[in-house]
Amino acid sequence: MAESTGSERICRACGKKNDSTATCCAKCGARLDVPERSAQTAFIDDDPALRYIDPNNRAELERFERLDEAELACGLLRSHGIPCELSSMVLPGLPADMILWVHNEDAELAWALLADAERQGSRKDDDHAA
Repeated sequence: MAESTGSERICRACGKKNDSTATCCAKCGARLDVPERSAQTAFIDDDPALRYIDPNNRAELERFERLDEAELACGLLRSHGIPCELSSMVLPGLPADMILWVHNEDAELAWALLADAERQGSRKDDDHAA
């Protein structure tokens, strides 16, 4: 599987950027087939394969204090085809009480996507402050 980012496709197996027309990763040879959305799935968040993580094969990616920030991060990951799940709130109002879980094999790419989004957000904030 791969993610499309404009004119390139990123391999989900190794993270290598490939040409948009590539069908296999140039680095590791993994197939870059992007699954088509079902006509029945109106929203990407409705896809059960992107909503649930196997508890025996998961990695903690991030902790959030606010539900809206956690859901935004989940939406970003799911829009890139990375399944994720939020833990339920143990006690509302406690710091870092929601955990964002991803599959072990998706953890590095998911972390990179969130870090990139945060850098872009910080850059925009800096531009507005100047």
